[in-house]
Amino acid sequence: MASLIVGNWKMYATSIADANILATSIRNYVSHFENTDIVLCPPAMWLIEIRNIIRKGSKISLGAQNVFYEKDGAYTGEISPLMLKDIADYVIVGHSERREYFGETNLDVNEKVIAVLKAGLKPIICVGEKKKNNSASQPYKELKEALEGVPKKYLKDIVVAYEPVWAIGTGENADPEYVARVLTKLRELESRNTMMLYGGSVKSKNIKGYAKRPEINGVLVGGASVRVSEFEKICRSFEEEKAVIFNED
Repeated sequence: MASLIVGNWKMYATSIADANILATSIRNYVSHFENTDIVLCPPAMWLIEIRNIIRKGSKISLGAQNVFYEKDGAYTGEISPLMLKDIADYVIVGHSERREYFGETNLDVNEKVIAVLKAGLKPIICVGEKKKNNSASQPYKELKEALEGVPKKYLKDIVVAYEPVWAIGTGENADPEYVARVLTKLRELESRNTMMLYGGSVKSKNIKGYAKRPEINGVLVGGASVRVSEFEKICRSFEEEKAVIFNED
């Protein structure tokens, strides 16, 4: 199974020129990776522009940062899965910032997951506890409710990103061994082929610790994904460390 690294640009790259330079540079830096799939999730404004850049001879996929669960209708400002299906491959669903700032509930996330899968896209479901408590109960509950009514045949198309809220943007990343335990618990709800990621203050200085754990299939990178050299180091270190583990096995 190839590794998966997702770059969530959030509301950065605020000009088309910045987005172009960022996407082109990342494409050139990571095009040689053999066992790591890269997904870039730029702001919705730049999706088509970035698609045209990364599909010129690269293995990078495109992801959207959000979606609405209705296929069409009078929903001003929203983007439906059908609008994304010919542009993107992945959609981030249930990110903690969507939950905190826009009031998204587990029910909203569930409806989005189902709509995304029906459209033939792959949801990246974000779950995680707000406070550091050494318990997988909250992310487990969030994932369980996000998967309510989802047929088992779709589980292979789902990506789960465990992002403890207390680690996002704080510089305090979660211990890899603890992350491995949480992902093992979450996998009870998924299939053996489900990609399981970690996100939360991921940097090139701490990435190897996550790559060493077989339970962790990749990472979801936030702020560091808009710094080209740092993102490239993260991708390269993860691929190299996974290769070492694979060769040892």
